[in-house]
Amino acid sequence: MLPIPDLGRWWAALLFGLMLLFLLLTAAWLLRTFVPVAPTINLGAVQMPPPIAPVGVPDPMLALKASLDDMRNVEKGLKAELASRQADLQKRLEQCKPSEPPLPAERWSRGDLGTLKGCWVLGRDVPMVHSFADGRKEQVTIKAGRICFDNHGGGLHEQVTIGPTARWNCEAPMTAKFWSNGTLVANQPTVVCVGEPPMRWAATQFTCRRVTDEMALCQAVDKSGRTQVEFRRER
Repeated sequence: MLPIPDLGRWWAALLFGLMLLFLLLTAAWLLRTFVPVAPTINLGAVQMPPPIAPVGVPDPMLALKASLDDMRNVEKGLKAELASRQADLQKRLEQCKPSEPPLPAERWSRGDLGTLKGCWVLGRDVPMVHSFADGRKEQVTIKAGRICFDNHGGGLHEQVTIGPTARWNCEAPMTAKFWSNGTLVANQPTVVCVGEPPMRWAATQFTCRRVTDEMALCQAVDKSGRTQVEFRRER
């Protein structure tokens, strides 16, 4: 057994420890009651699903590139068509360009009757008054003549006279030659024109001199007198 003095010290130490524990508990309670405590935050990681890629949205760069390629193809097509049309136009111009003027000076001066081959217009439309056998008079128009030659100076001269009630179609053979001085001379005989009433077309001689590459001037002489008319290529 412990001696009496030791037992008293032990009880004193026990009481002191209990009182100290009581004080600590009291202080802890006061702190919890009067001092705010920061809330506890629990963090957790949640794995999100991967983003869904947009469906059906075209790439604008691809569309622009395709449009640019289309425009380049259209440009190539237009350039090819333009070149083709220019070549065709040039070819047509070459075909339409006459090989020489209607009345070339050199061929005319050497009396080349082949220069006359083809059809020509003689004179212009002329109004006049026609007198009928019964005394009537009528305003008529003598149309410009038309002469078509072959290579050797042979040809046909045609002329039409038109009035309100009458019409005459005249045709006469014609022969042409060149004199040594470069004058073209053509003659036609007297003929009867078709129409009512019949009308005679008097024999006529034409003497023509070249004026330009496009035209000659002719003096037409018949029993009624002398008339100057133009001789030019039919268009």
